[in-house]
Amino acid sequence: MTIDLETERVAGRAIPVLAATMLPVLCLLIWHPWNADMGDLRVYHAAARAFVHGQDLYNIPGLGLGFTYPPFAALLFSPFSIGLGFARVLITLASAVSLLVIGWTTAKALRWGPLAAVGIAFAALAFEPVRSTFGLGQINLVLLALLMLGLAGRTRFRGVLIGVATGIKLTPGIFILYLLITRRFREAAIACGTTAGTMLLAYVVMPRATIDLWTKYIFDPGRPGPPHYISNQSLHGAIARLAGNSAVPLWLLSATVVGIAGLLIARRLHDRGLEFDAVVVTALTGLLVSPISWTGHWVWIVPAAALAWSRCSAVLSWRTAWAVVLTAVFATGLPWWLPFAHDQEFHYNAVQTVVANAYLLCAAGLIGQALNSDARIRYTWRLRS
Repeated sequence: MTIDLETERVAGRAIPVLAATMLPVLCLLIWHPWNADMGDLRVYHAAARAFVHGQDLYNIPGLGLGFTYPPFAALLFSPFSIGLGFARVLITLASAVSLLVIGWTTAKALRWGPLAAVGIAFAALAFEPVRSTFGLGQINLVLLALLMLGLAGRTRFRGVLIGVATGIKLTPGIFILYLLITRRFREAAIACGTTAGTMLLAYVVMPRATIDLWTKYIFDPGRPGPPHYISNQSLHGAIARLAGNSAVPLWLLSATVVGIAGLLIARRLHDRGLEFDAVVVTALTGLLVSPISWTGHWVWIVPAAALAWSRCSAVLSWRTAWAVVLTAVFATGLPWWLPFAHDQEFHYNAVQTVVANAYLLCAAGLIGQALNSDARIRYTWRLRS
């Protein structure tokens, strides 16, 4: 009997480890990076080569879209300069390992076991934002892994991890605001200091590029691409598709309102002990208010969907139905089913407009579900008192 229990214990540990080692291999087989195009990785590779050879990061000839990240990111991308084939394999393996980290931190936050953690990582491959990230060679999963380690994991380096992520790509800076409104001032100060450190390092190494970013390119809204493009699943994208690209004041107003409301909801959830809900709501708020949130940026659907499924108490319930709809929208990449490009986004009818903004609507639904969880807790407290 003792031997059987020990065998089960060893098997329970070995199966998740074996499955985890298979994920990077599976990703290599699916996306075969040795001959894939990976359009965004081409930009990273070109920026890395520009940095290594002392050239201008933000004016690289031959690129359809310019480099939009801070110079610190180009410094980190410098290994990509070894060669495009090497860079493709490296980003694919890094994204696969990041998926395992995301699965582990998500399962830990939800108090699920190691098998569930690996299951989350494998299931994430079904989501369009994850597939897009692998296909384009983006760093979204790496950034998500850094943030999940800092926010969902129990670590003393929370502020450092958030600061590094913000130094690579500015949008994670919303989590510094989250630390401030939840009164974790020391961690917020560390995050700010780390971000400032990345900028200072970039200035020392690339002073001209750093000055150009903060005085010129940061104010160019069209540099990443047209905001009305179907892939932009942010408030800015939705408003641009409805009212035209000139409706910037309307976007600024709506982004301010949504940003403040989202952060206040996150603080309320944090105060109720729903820390993971608060982190997800903050992430969704950041995606909504960002000027550009390409579908690949929505990799936060991995922990968000796991959270939605964890709230399902019965097979036949509205929470289960909602989790199914949420999963279906992101697994199918619903907005991509519409005609797009060549300004076709300006001519959608009412139904197409809903489909075109499916990710935004799902974000609103997830925030609403989080508020419902808060309401259930308050109701339980009233019954007990």
